[in-house]
Amino acid sequence: MTTRLYRSLQALLLMLLGLFIGSRLWSGQITWYINTRFLPLTLLGTVGLLVLARALFVERGQPLDALHNDAQDHSDGVGEPHGPPAGATPWGLLVFLFPLIIGLVVPHRPLGSEALANRGLSAIAPLRAGGSDQPLQLALAPSKRTILDWIRAFNLAEDPSGEEGLPADVVGFAYHDPRLPAGQVLLGRFALTCCVADAMAIGLIVEVDDLGQMVDNAWYRVQGTIHLASLDGQPIPLIRAEQVEEVPMPEQPYLYN
Repeated sequence: MTTRLYRSLQALLLMLLGLFIGSRLWSGQITWYINTRFLPLTLLGTVGLLVLARALFVERGQPLDALHNDAQDHSDGVGEPHGPPAGATPWGLLVFLFPLIIGLVVPHRPLGSEALANRGLSAIAPLRAGGSDQPLQLALAPSKRTILDWIRAFNLAEDPSGEEGLPADVVGFAYHDPRLPAGQVLLGRFALTCCVADAMAIGLIVEVDDLGQMVDNAWYRVQGTIHLASLDGQPIPLIRAEQVEEVPMPEQPYLYN
């Protein structure tokens, strides 16, 4: 493999990787994998890949002695090196090729109820944001709270029973947990701190008259009143549903810590 070809392949792979990440940023699908607070860094990285790709394309057209110091050792005598630059091997191109192939082949979708089989569901939500030493303060009106907010409210409260009777209006996916009695289903979301690798499945219990109307992994908006329940010995909110409405998956299916 000549130096010119090696540089060309490097540049092509970097450009394709940058375009791939950029397309996920443009579509918003990148937030299915990382916390939104990392979007500026991801954009910066995408621009960096494209700039580096352009630099490599320019470099491939430079004279041989500008490409690497030991060109004479690799040259065929007419100014074209036989091998890649010193210290580089064709196998190094796979570092850029593998993530590109995986990104194109693996279906793009957020975590759903099927992931609970491996991750389980927690009744304890993170109480601190971004590694801060200060506990989060919950000042949202009850009707504006998400599933994550309700779990935090129960974790923060000295007496969770004080939350009983408050109105709730939440959106999440259904999961029929075998630990629950008849007439109850979990309404879940995934909470991210950094990325899907640390995603935590959280949820609250929904008590509904017609449980058959709630199908696993379908998304629902549930309105009702909050009551105290427990799951695996941990206090957890329970909504006595007054209205259940199937809704499309939110544009942003995750909640962020």
